[in-house]
Amino acid sequence: MPRTLDDLTWPRRTERLTVARLSPEDADVVWELKSDPALNRWTTRVYATREEFRADWDALVTTHLMARWDGRLAGYLMVKQQDAWSQADVAERARGQQVELGWVVAPWAQGQGIATELVREGLSIAFDMGVHRVEASCFAENTGSWKVMEKVGMRREIHTVKESLHRDGQWHDGLGYAMLAEEHRER
Repeated sequence: MPRTLDDLTWPRRTERLTVARLSPEDADVVWELKSDPALNRWTTRVYATREEFRADWDALVTTHLMARWDGRLAGYLMVKQQDAWSQADVAERARGQQVELGWVVAPWAQGQGIATELVREGLSIAFDMGVHRVEASCFAENTGSWKVMEKVGMRREIHTVKESLHRDGQWHDGLGYAMLAEEHRER
């Protein structure tokens, strides 16, 4: 059975980043990133009010990590553990075997390789948990995200056509990437 984020040692360090679990003191700086419509153009949700954000805080704490660079919030990383698809008679073996990654980098830290560094660490975290597979997806127009996925060695597996309804009211193409534990070990 895979481990969870709770089973890992925190914080973790990369070349420039300190990656840690969220704490109540982080709410205000995370709110600044999560409530910025321009920054979150491609994310699943933009919080319109602090109340909406605070209502989701307990759920965010279970899946989100903060990345600090020189003490400043450089971005956040979602590491959402889930069950892999399986047939019913082997469902127990698929429990917790997959992670979905998502990320946002603060405007001041963009264009400096921070997203790549953060996603590489997200892959390491997921595979340190013992999962079989890591996935990430994005709108096809989100060039920055899919380029990061390719840079870290994730494989493009899916290109959907007008499958994702954006808050702009338009249907957009989507891209899906993945990496297996054995592929990560080989790197």
